[in-house]
Amino acid sequence: MRNPLLVPDLRELIHGGEDVALREFLVDLHPGRVAEFIEDLPDGDGDTVFRILEPRERAEVLSYLENDEQNRLIESMPPKEAADLLRVMSHDERAALVNRLEEEFVDEVLPNLAQAEREDIRRLAGYEPGTAGAVMTTDYVTLPPHITVREALERLRHEAPDRETIYYCYVVDHSRRLIGFISLKRLILARRSAVIEEIMQRDVIFAKVDDDQEPVARTIDKYDLLALPIVDVGDRLVGIVTHDDAMDILRREQTEDILKFGGVAPDPEADVPYWQSTVLTTVRRRIKWLMLLFLAENLTTPVQQHFQWTYGDQKMPALALFISLLTGTGGNAGSQTVGTVIRGMALGEIKLSQALLVVARECLTGLCLGLMLGTVALFYIHFWRDQPWGVSCVVGFSLFGVCMWANVIGSLVPLAARRVGIDPAVVSAPFISTLVDATGMVIYFTIAILLLGLVK
Repeated sequence: MRNPLLVPDLRELIHGGEDVALREFLVDLHPGRVAEFIEDLPDGDGDTVFRILEPRERAEVLSYLENDEQNRLIESMPPKEAADLLRVMSHDERAALVNRLEEEFVDEVLPNLAQAEREDIRRLAGYEPGTAGAVMTTDYVTLPPHITVREALERLRHEAPDRETIYYCYVVDHSRRLIGFISLKRLILARRSAVIEEIMQRDVIFAKVDDDQEPVARTIDKYDLLALPIVDVGDRLVGIVTHDDAMDILRREQTEDILKFGGVAPDPEADVPYWQSTVLTTVRRRIKWLMLLFLAENLTTPVQQHFQWTYGDQKMPALALFISLLTGTGGNAGSQTVGTVIRGMALGEIKLSQALLVVARECLTGLCLGLMLGTVALFYIHFWRDQPWGVSCVVGFSLFGVCMWANVIGSLVPLAARRVGIDPAVVSAPFISTLVDATGMVIYFTIAILLLGLVK
């Protein structure tokens, strides 16, 4: 519970029927705080808090609640009351909400909305999930190019209460083709007699309606935009993606990538808070990758069996002591590399055309790391672990080779995955670690045979 001191007082107001005092308490709070109270209160009390709000206040609070809670609150309302709430919600959020509601309930609610509102909801809800169209809003301001600044400000004054954002005004021609934009600041500072066409910015950064949502969000982040206009195939303005929606997209995408990177299968519930996800759901998401990695890890067993003669039968038993040191270090080096490369690819810093440069750079990095770790291991194992120079040299040279190899594999595999159309994040750190474990032991025992002159 996030508000342990205030929740008892709220419950007292609710059960005492003191609606006026309850509303006075809520009216000055940020909608996010009100949403926290609704989630902290038992369902019946939380519903009372929600119902006491005005429709526009409800819409603001609803955006801070989890999807399941939004669905429950809306579906508990009479259809007409639910329609009143949808009417004042931001266009993208109400389309997303309608997509999640039961179809029978939606059929009862939509007739209570105006035809234009119904068409707007159906149009936005009809875009392919994961595209710019699915996350954009049609709640924006447009201006014709021929009006003056004075006329534009007057129009803006009338439209502002019903628009999600007014900080950018988009200039469109008679066919709604996007030809420029002007910021609110520039509009306020301009001469009142100036014509919009003369002062608008013509170099507009935009995205297509069927573009993937993640690059769209990264464009907003890269250029520090408050909103990004979305156009159709004819360059007609059909919506905008706002900065807050872009941040939500990036958070969801990063959550998905982190889960993949950790070997956890993402699903539609991946964005659910930790404590709201059931144990069974968590098990279901993790078991697939764990099973796959369990089977892959069996590659190390044949390798050990093949080289068992090198440290068995009293030949060189000390070699067995450092197997975990070699495989652990190799796995760690590979995980560092794959994480760095996947991040660079996600941010657009690494292109497929640069694959050879990336591999060469990581190979050089692995060479430097291996040289340092191998030198430390050489003296550590001889003086601290009291092993002969032969064993110390084997471990030192092996660390050098394993670090180089792990860095090459850690850079090459994500690039190869992208080349064949696989999400590089799926090639997770555990998978790289498993691969390096098996190949690292081959390097280790091969160097041992060569340096120590072992014969089977």
